[in-house]
Amino acid sequence: MGRRKVEMKRIEDKSSRQVTFSKRRSGLIKKARELSVLCDVEIALVIFSSRGRLYEFSSAERYGRSCSSYSRFHVGLLSAFFVSKIVNG
Repeated sequence: MGRRKVEMKRIEDKSSRQVTFSKRRSGLIKKARELSVLCDVEIALVIFSSRGRLYEFSSAERYGRSCSSYSRFHVGLLSAFFVSKIVNG
């Protein structure tokens, strides 16, 4: 028995959407942890829910160390992304 393909569109039912978000968030964090261990890389993951809650994961001892070294090179790109999300919803 295989998995069925999920159509990529917004889930209209709030309850179903929250359940899916929770399950997929957990799965994404698990995959990030596995990738970090298998490939010996540092991973920082930041997730904002539709309710405005912040969820984060970092494979490094200090989250700030990972983000500061990355953000020095990508501050403009990240800023543009978040500004476009705020403006465009």
